[in-house]
Amino acid sequence: MRDYVICIDASVDIEQRWIDENNVVIIPMKYTLGDQEYLMENRLTDQKLKGFYDAMRAGLMTHTSQITPYFYQQVFGKEAEKGHDILYISLSSGLSNTYSSALTAAGEIEDEYEGIKIEVVDSLAGTGGMGLLLMMAIRAKQNGVSLTDNAAALRKNAGKVCHWFLVDDLKYLRRGGRISAATAVAGTVLNIKPILKIADDGTLISIAKKRGLAKAASFLTECYGGALDASISNDVVIAHADCEKEAEAARDRILSINPDAKVMICGLGPVIGAHTGPGMMAVIHWGNRNFV
Repeated sequence: MRDYVICIDASVDIEQRWIDENNVVIIPMKYTLGDQEYLMENRLTDQKLKGFYDAMRAGLMTHTSQITPYFYQQVFGKEAEKGHDILYISLSSGLSNTYSSALTAAGEIEDEYEGIKIEVVDSLAGTGGMGLLLMMAIRAKQNGVSLTDNAAALRKNAGKVCHWFLVDDLKYLRRGGRISAATAVAGTVLNIKPILKIADDGTLISIAKKRGLAKAASFLTECYGGALDASISNDVVIAHADCEKEAEAARDRILSINPDAKVMICGLGPVIGAHTGPGMMAVIHWGNRNFV
């Protein structure tokens, strides 16, 4: 069996050791903070993430850029030159065009390099959900699973990753066009925190509204308890946008529900954080994403 490398978007949220210890190739992504553009080639440190969210709180505008097919060709081409096949896990096609761009680039590289195989997997996920799929892919590769079978297993299981999000400040959803200005103002006055999830088609949808951060955060862990399927895995990722205390409290509630849970707390990277704002938190695990 020919060796293959695992690639994933820089929007993944996972402990850096998983990247470093398994030679995972990160596809860099761009984000802008104020008038400065940055290329995110790896996870930011906790200190840099805090600086990013503090800058957002101070009013600096943020936005992100799509990865072009040409950029993918450059990254895939480097691995193809080494004789490596590629397993690539993209950000959800319901949230970004990266999956489509990667497919285009993969076709070009396969045509250029005879015998090279590239499997492009739509994660139908974001942030820590991509992290869970990455962990699954790494473990499978370590167990000798082939490129094709690994990709097939990821596609089969992608719909079993649950994402339960809360958003603390509605103005970021308003800027992204997900809610109206009137709804944002009313929600802010009433201290409403929207709860969202990633649906089966990989898009982000609203599923509930809770008054106050405490009730919203508690609801996320209630969703975890109801949707959990420990037969797949007990891995859990809590991604947070500079609200570590709330994330730690969520971890404790999760462990009270499932003492066998393996909870990883990760700062939310700027690619997703630019659209959700500070105070966002997500509980991400394996189970029934249609529980709610």
